[in-house]
Amino acid sequence: MTPTDKKLRKAYDRINREGDKWAVNLYAALAIALYRHHGMKKLAVTRLVDVTWTAWRECATDADASMIKMCAEELGIEIQNGSGVSYTDVAYLNGQDLGDMTLEQILYMRAQQLKWVRPQIMACILIGLNRKYGWGFVRLSRIHQEIDKIDREYKSNPKSLAKAALAEVGVDVKGMIFQKREVSV
Repeated sequence: MTPTDKKLRKAYDRINREGDKWAVNLYAALAIALYRHHGMKKLAVTRLVDVTWTAWRECATDADASMIKMCAEELGIEIQNGSGVSYTDVAYLNGQDLGDMTLEQILYMRAQQLKWVRPQIMACILIGLNRKYGWGFVRLSRIHQEIDKIDREYKSNPKSLAKAALAEVGVDVKGMIFQKREVSV
């Protein structure tokens, strides 16, 4: 492996780790929120995860899409990265042709993508809720707030959130997520 390949691998691995963390956090918080506020049990959460993974694969096969862009177009909900930046201002999130990039540009872009991992996963969850249950803007906004509140309640700790989802709802979030990823790869 060349030094360039090693740098790229390191950048992609970092994004994957960040994705794993936020997937566990957000899906665990989702399971807890659906149980606490909507009475949904393990089977409903599992079926919803299936729908979100379908949306994720749909996005992955379209070079002109991002989950955030799909969420904005399908639901009218624009999820920002916490810094008030819109996805429309970021080329790799709205289908702009990136052309030939140098190694430094690619590494910089990957580092910037870390800020968008959580919003992408949240967008996927909201799309899944809309597609599965027909939830509209108000309910989606409310569940988004509930997920954020539960994530803060557990201090964004993946282990604590996963344990809570298992104890409270009976959902093994890590098992669901990583099993789905292995199947879809």
